[in-house]
Amino acid sequence: MRAWSDRPFGPVTQLPDVAAEGARIAGENGQSTMVYECAAHPGWLVKRYKPGFPEEPAEVLDRLIALPAAMSPAERAVVDAATCWPVSRVESGGRTVGVVMAKAPAEFFVRVRTPFGASDPMPLSLDQLVQDDREFYEARDMAVPDRRERVRVARNMLRVGAVLERRDVVYGDWSYANLFWARETGGVFLIDMDGCGLSSRSWVECNSWDDPAVRPGERLTVRTDRYKIAVAVLRALTGVRGQDPHPALDALGGRLRAGPFGDALKCAIDDPPDLRPSSGELLELLESELDARPASRRTPPAPPPRREAPPPAETPTRPAARPSAPPTARPRIEDDPFERDAAGPAAGGLDRYVLPLIVACLGVLAVLALAGLASALF
Repeated sequence: MRAWSDRPFGPVTQLPDVAAEGARIAGENGQSTMVYECAAHPGWLVKRYKPGFPEEPAEVLDRLIALPAAMSPAERAVVDAATCWPVSRVESGGRTVGVVMAKAPAEFFVRVRTPFGASDPMPLSLDQLVQDDREFYEARDMAVPDRRERVRVARNMLRVGAVLERRDVVYGDWSYANLFWARETGGVFLIDMDGCGLSSRSWVECNSWDDPAVRPGERLTVRTDRYKIAVAVLRALTGVRGQDPHPALDALGGRLRAGPFGDALKCAIDDPPDLRPSSGELLELLESELDARPASRRTPPAPPPRREAPPPAETPTRPAARPSAPPTARPRIEDDPFERDAAGPAAGGLDRYVLPLIVACLGVLAVLALAGLASALF
């Protein structure tokens, strides 16, 4: 794995040192003419800018490159594991012509089924998580993301967002294409970090992600970023996409929708930027919900002790109750508050009582029938 902390480059690199192309990662797109793996430094990518880019002054990119050095070890660990943070500005003739950044690790790439067979490894983007149709995954021979994966992706996105906001880094370009995720672990990897601003950045158009409180062309800030991060979290958790994020909020369901985390997400998409909760606050609320034992999963109180007299032979004895979990036990992800609560807290619990009750009733009827037969005979 390549990361900011093990970069072999200085803050500024001359183009001839990284001009030799390895594998081509992308062609002309957005602000770049190409992205390729550096032949002299495998695992590192070189992004070559179009004339007129980057839009921000070179000093902003230089400060961004140096910023992780001032971070705490925990923050720097997030930068290393979850972002393609820029590590060196590429110059030619005193002009900025590109940037060097880490290549996404292999865990963020998958092979999918196509009409022509299995594909080459391709990045697993947020676009492939924000789906609520099983056929989408079945057609590509992909496992349907489960609740555990969605929770982990959402949590890790908020961890990245919290680090960026604490350091006043404005990403602004949250979208389906710019975030990769890993199966099972829910790890995330944010790309295109070289376009970030410090305190503010130029407006970025993101179809179906644009903040309704920001007019096109206005500068973006960490407070306007809060809208897009909240929308990304909602979509990751539910798989619901579309221009309006409210259907995803409604689909959240369960205790999360009704609790403080759901309220905070609603504020993030409905309130003015200055009133929106930060990514750090959303993360704290989400982790608080995951740490709390859901009320619907608590162990029911033990039944009262039975009488000493043994039950009649015809009545089946009730199986012994399972021992209750210790009060300090933490819930597993499967027991988290993301369930719809459609069946109610007692779902599955009534079956333990209905069957014995039916058997007991049948036993009583049998006794009455025998008594009636005896009366008829004698």
